[in-house]
Amino acid sequence: MQFAQSDLRALTVFRAVVEHKSFLGAQITLGLSQSAVSFHIKALEDRLGYKLCRRGRAGFELTDRGAIVHAKSKALFLALNAFESEIGTLKNRITGTLRLGLVDNTITDADLPIHRIIARISDKAPEARLELVIDSPDALLAEIANGGLDIAILPETEPYQGLKLSRLRDEMHSLYCAKGHPLFTADDADISVQRVEGFDFVVRPYANMRELQYFPGARAKASASNMEAQAMFVMSGRYLGYLPDHYVADWVQKGILRALLPKEGRINSPFIIATRLSERPSTILDFFIRELAGLASETLHRKKPLIGK
Repeated sequence: MQFAQSDLRALTVFRAVVEHKSFLGAQITLGLSQSAVSFHIKALEDRLGYKLCRRGRAGFELTDRGAIVHAKSKALFLALNAFESEIGTLKNRITGTLRLGLVDNTITDADLPIHRIIARISDKAPEARLELVIDSPDALLAEIANGGLDIAILPETEPYQGLKLSRLRDEMHSLYCAKGHPLFTADDADISVQRVEGFDFVVRPYANMRELQYFPGARAKASASNMEAQAMFVMSGRYLGYLPDHYVADWVQKGILRALLPKEGRINSPFIIATRLSERPSTILDFFIRELAGLASETLHRKKPLIGK
């Protein structure tokens, strides 16, 4: 089978359907009608000679062959992106597609202004394309490993085979409670580790219980898959939980949340950059990493105390 441009387009639609686990998600992402998405999937199945997916009352499901095609398509699109990037280099242009992964609720972090890098890419590399995915750390690492993403910024994790993990920065988290919780109106002098341990905590499984490092006797009675979900538990007034200080600053200022044991109870969450080891960085990936390093340098300089102060 010799691939034509129409086959690549159909593969793009198929990948969008798989990644969103539905035809509707692909429609919204690609700006296509339902009939157009169905047409591309059927055209690809006709070209290949077998079914790629099923959909019905049980939802969307890949066939065994469909799963293989999707896995193999990642290598194909990686190669196409690398080719596009190399050709752009010959013209002294930054081209290609950069697929970036982030964890949720980093937008309020003044020390990680990704929006500034997006603006720089738009201004300096107008021919390049940026795709942004928000997901859990485990999902981001898996997508880096299998070629679904080019780079991810996420909390520190264990070494992952085939990936390069580089330290980026630290994010400070404090233990919070909300209005309605018994500790919200308690005097600071009456709040101790032992008293805090008597209340229910909400934790994130991917944090590997680091959130309870200062409270070994605490009960992790609820779990949350991401920061926003964890904040909802805390805001209920029934749970204590760790949240990034930058994320909840506005709620603290409005008197909705309160930090507990702000000196002895804070934890440091190191952030890393994850990329694939075996790959030569594309021009757009190299540009992004250089811009990210520049931001990190600016942040360090801004926080460095002046001599004599």
